[in-house]
Formats: sequence, C-alpha cells, structure tokens
Amino acid sequence: MKTNRLCYVIVQLLVLRLLSSFQLRGQVDDCYCRISDVDRTHSDSFENLAELLKRDYFRFYKVNLDKPCEFWEDRGVCTRSTCALKTCTEAEVPSGLAENTNKSTIPTCEEERELSKINNFISDDRIAALQNLEKQESDNINFCVQEDEDSEKAEFYDLLQNPESYTGYSGEPSWRIWRSIYQENCFKPKKDSLFLDLTHKSINYMCKEKRVFFRAVSGLHSSISIHLAAKYPVQDFFGQKWGPNLAEFTRRFLPESTAGEGPHWLKNLYFVYLVEMRAITKALPLWKRWDFHTGKPEEDIKTKENTITIVEGLLSCPDTFDEEQLFKGPAAEEILNEFLVHFRNISQIMDCVTCDKCRLWGKIQIRGLGTALKILFSGGKPENLNLERGEVVTLFNAFNQLSHSLHYVKVFKDQMDYKEEAGPAEESDRKQENLFNTFTRGEL
Repeated sequence: MKTNRLCYVIVQLLVLRLLSSFQLRGQVDDCYCRISDVDRTHSDSFENLAELLKRDYFRFYKVNLDKPCEFWEDRGVCTRSTCALKTCTEAEVPSGLAENTNKSTIPTCEEERELSKINNFISDDRIAALQNLEKQESDNINFCVQEDEDSEKAEFYDLLQNPESYTGYSGEPSWRIWRSIYQENCFKPKKDSLFLDLTHKSINYMCKEKRVFFRAVSGLHSSISIHLAAKYPVQDFFGQKWGPNLAEFTRRFLPESTAGEGPHWLKNLYFVYLVEMRAITKALPLWKRWDFHTGKPEEDIKTKENTITIVEGLLSCPDTFDEEQLFKGPAAEEILNEFLVHFRNISQIMDCVTCDKCRLWGKIQIRGLGTALKILFSGGKPENLNLERGEVVTLFNAFNQLSHSLHYVKVFKDQMDYKEEAGPAEESDRKQENLFNTFTRGEL
C-alpha cells in the first residue's frame, strides 16, 4: 500500500511539473485567438457537441478498412482484442443511410527526434502524378484521396460502439506510421543551407503555410495521444476499467522526455482545434441547406437544428484562424501543390495502420482535417461546396475528438488541484474516484 501511494505521489508531482512548465495562455501560435477565448468557447460547446455526435447521422460511418497499403507490403495484422472492431448488422443501420450512404445531400523526433527528419521517400514520379491530378474544380479542392465507400468491402461502423481508446498498438509498427508521416510529409526548416529538425523554434524558419501543415499534424498527434492516455486500461479492486493514466500522459508530454517539445505539442492541439472550428463556422450557410437524412424525419430535423445552434455558438470565439493569409504571392500554386501532395499521402498512410481501431479513427481524423482544409481553401461560396456525407461525418467527429482532448487536459489539471486540496489520504482517494467517474461519464 505504501509503495502504491509513493508511486501515486511521484506521478502527481510529474504531472504538476508538466502543467507548471508551460502556461496555456496568451495567443495561439499562427492564429489571432487567445487561449482563454478558446477555453471559454470550448466550455460552452463541449457537452452539446458530444450529444450531437450521438445522433444517427453522425454515429454511423461507412468505410473500407481493407484497402491495401501503398507504401510497404508487410502491413501485418493485429490480433489484440483491444484492436478489434464491431461492424454493424443491416438491421442496425438507419434505412436512409443504407440506401444513400455517400452522396451530397444539398437539395439542388532518438525516435522522438527521428520523427522530425525528412527523407525523399516520395518519388518524383509519384509527386508528378499527384500534382497532375485535377483539383476536381477550382472550388472543390480535395486534400484527401477519396474513400471508396461504394466498395463491396466497405462496412458500417457505429462510432459509439467503437470509441478511440488505448489498444496497446505500439513499437515498430506504430513508429513506422509516424515516421512516414513526419519524415516523408512534413516540410523541413532550413537555415544557412542547413536542414533543421522540426522543433517549436526551427519551424519559424519556414513560411506560414508549412508551419500550418506541421502544427495541424502535430496537434492531431497530440489529440490522439491524449485520448490514449485518457482511455487507458486501469486496474482496481473490482477489475479492469477504462480511465485516465497520468503516467502515460506525462510520458508523452513531459519536457524531459520530449526534448522540451511536449508542452508545445499540446499548444498545437489548440491550433488544429481552431482550424477545424473556423472551417465548421465558415460552412454555416452549407449546414443551413444540408439535409441530414437518415430516414427518420423527426430526428433529422432535430439533428439539423442542433447542428446549426452549435455552429452559431462557436462564432462567439473571435478571430480563430485566418485562411486568407495563406497561399498568396507568386509561389502560391507551387506551395499549394506540395501541401496537397503531402496531405493526400498521409491520408493513404492510414491504410497501412495494423490496428483496426487505430486505422478507423486515424482515417476519420485525417479525413476530417482534410475536409476542414477543403472548406477553407476551395474557391467559391461555402454553400456551393460539393461535400460527401462521409466528409461531413468525419469533420464533426474529428472536431469532437479535439474537443474531448481539450476536456481531458483540463481534467488532468483538475486532478492535480484535487491533490493539493484533498488533505487526508482517505479524502484524496475519494476525490480521485470522483474524478475517474468524471472521465467515464464524459466519454462517448
């Protein structure tokens, strides 16, 4: 018992050091919004957004998880029970989704340091091929390789029954995915003819477009890591359950274990949250025209009303992200082409993830971010965008994942506040149990 309490105290001190080693305040990097404004808007929208995502239109997602890996042959198969997914039966899928799954419904880094290095894995032929892909139309730029949801291998998944959580997927298979993302697709900062590692300081030697790319990928990576730490298998007197693991959180973000980068990775979480928020609010005219069809008229009307109410509430956060500053000047087209090549590549790397659950949520979050970028950088009016249902579902689910990550960071901090206030050990244990229940009630 004494040993357990000593370990608990050590973990608490590590988290306290993490939370005191940086101040989540001031302006979000490469944005004009203050962190305090983000926290306030997030607090107002968190629960309503989570409830919206429980509605049928957003909870059922059809995807082909059996697409081949384009980058290496031995993708392998995960045999852990925690990696497994439950597919939907025909009876479980709302009739309106089963009949018309994907058409537009608008009427009418040291391994950590190694991650920062880049090689020339993308061949010249592949770059040329991707650059020669038509942008569909100038007002519909696809940042992701489109999903083949009409494939015979595509299946429906209930996202509430298959939440993102810790699966044990780690080691070389996991590192290979992140190495491919960072090494082959993030831009290199350069100073005095020398290429630098990707750090919060070195990225300032890159243009804003390339900084935005890195911050978005880094913020998404942080969100995934936070979800794994927040939904971790925890053993207690009654057996195993899922809850927060402070040791895992500190391992992933403590400055000492991340060459000082961990706190900046957490700040990038705020950045990508603002990018997706800006896209969702910019597309408000589109949501007002969108038919959230599932075949259940009353629920569909309520889904649309709730969606519009939430998006209008997000408008209270001023000056989120200004996409108008990007892709300007004589090199704009060249930089946009590079951006497209690398992001499309990342969307295909998700097919190489071995863990089924990780592959599902990786594809959802990358496609969601890609949809946000499509909204922000396509020409024309937002209400005229040609989106597929799958893009809408992934955009809102990806944003919900980021929203939960911000919530989990706050709860980790609150746990430290409880530690300071708790007093006697018995009272501390009681408050820790209350906090655990806060996590489990807040999860989808």
